[in-house]
Amino acid sequence: MTTPAVFSDAWTRAQAVAEAQKLKLLDPAGQNITVPDGPYWVMETAAGLADRAGAGEPVDLEDGTIWLHLMVPKGTGTLEALELRKAMSVAFRQATNLPTGVIYRGHMFDPPDLSQTGNRVRFSLGIDYEYQDILT
Repeated sequence: MTTPAVFSDAWTRAQAVAEAQKLKLLDPAGQNITVPDGPYWVMETAAGLADRAGAGEPVDLEDGTIWLHLMVPKGTGTLEALELRKAMSVAFRQATNLPTGVIYRGHMFDPPDLSQTGNRVRFSLGIDYEYQDILT
């Protein structure tokens, strides 16, 4: 489970970048709009661990990955997609205004599958995070 504080911070950062790029950011669970004709972003999360710090400890530890997928129409070109993805990556390297307990650890770039069918190519950015929450 991804903690709401992590999702909210990641969404805010990703939305700011998408708006600067004049692109849409879509939430797969909230999507009820027409998919844009041009490039757009999709955000999802995957928590790898969510458990107490130790027996009786009042701290919940969580780690996982924020996934941002840049969906680019075929024929757009790789260089533009890489520039858009790098700008998104930079937003998660800045440590300003992080909610208490959220730490962004590292980034990974998943290359597109050149044999995928359809009209779009996916350029993915994974941002590893850690979160510590005091249980109440």
